[in-house]
Amino acid sequence: MPISYSIDTQRSLILEVWVGDISANDLAEHWVAYLADPNVLSIRRTLVDLRKSRLHFSGEDLARLISAMVTPALQGRNWITAIIVAKEAQFGVSRQYQVFAESYSHDAIFRDYDQALQWLLQQP
Repeated sequence: MPISYSIDTQRSLILEVWVGDISANDLAEHWVAYLADPNVLSIRRTLVDLRKSRLHFSGEDLARLISAMVTPALQGRNWITAIIVAKEAQFGVSRQYQVFAESYSHDAIFRDYDQALQWLLQQP
C-alpha cells in the first residue's frame, strides 16, 4: 500500500507517509481502512508526509472522495492536519485538499518536517 499510517499514542497524533505513485483508487482504499479505525477517529490530528509521493488524481477526484467518504465518516467531528510537501504539484494538491476540507479540517502546509510537527503539537 503506497499510503501507510501509524499512531503515536504518547503525543496523540497520526503519522501518515505517502510513497510512490498514488491514484484516486489508492486514496480511496486508504480512507476505507483509515476511517474505520476507531483510534484514528478519536485522535483526528494528522501529520501527512507527501514528500516521496507522486500524486495521480485530480481535484475533482479528491472532492468526490471527500464528499463520499470523509465527510460522512466524520459525522460532524473536526480534524487537524499538517501536510509536508517537497514539490509544487504536491503543494497544489494539498492546497486543493485544504479548500475542499475547510468545513471540517484546520490544515497547514509545510516544506519542513520539524516545523510541521511543531505546529501540529501546538494545536488543541
